This record gives sequence, structure tokens and C-alpha cells, in this order.
Amino acid sequence: MSKSRSRVPAVSTTGLGYHFARDEAGGRYDTIYVHHLCAIVGGADPHEVFADYTDVHHLALSEWLGLDVDVPAAPLEVGDELIPAIDTPESVEVQPRWEHRERNLGGVADD
Repeated sequence: MSKSRSRVPAVSTTGLGYHFARDEAGGRYDTIYVHHLCAIVGGADPHEVFADYTDVHHLALSEWLGLDVDVPAAPLEVGDELIPAIDTPESVEVQPRWEHRERNLGGVADD
């Protein structure tokens, strides 16, 4: 018999500005990033989203909005906040981890 949850998972932001939800149950913490959920909503296979060999990549604004002009690179300045990327199903894609990290992150993790 499963025990029902009495509280909502906490939604937080990493130091780099990525949003995630974390839940603690039975002494174990489970974390999911909003951009992972967006990829799944956009049609990505959940097994690919969470595979050890893939990352969820945020597309450049000009790319996913189909703009002909360059848009300033992330982070975006909105009021007093810096937003590293916009999380929508259209703005993310699953990529091989090595390709994502080499091309966009200089070989390091972003989350």
C-alpha cells in the first residue's frame, strides 16, 4: 500500500537560475528540472531525456522563435532577475551529452 503525500514538492532555482522541483520521501530526494519536463511535453522520449548520455539543451531565442535577427545571448535580463533560458516545449531539445557540453558549455555540466 502506498503512502499518500501530505505536501507539495519544493520548487527552487539553482545558482545558475535553472528551475527544479525536489521531493523528499522515505529519506530519498528526487529532483526534476523544468526543462526536462518541457522536453517531454514537447514529445521527447522520457528515457532519452533522463539517459546518462543525453542533456536537454536550450535553443537560442532566435532559433526557436524563427527570428532573422540575433537576440542577445542568455542570460536574459528581466527587471532585476537574470534568466539563463526560457523553459517551453519549443525551446528545448535532447542532444547527445558530449555534443551539448562541448559546443555550449566548454565541456562542463550546466545543472
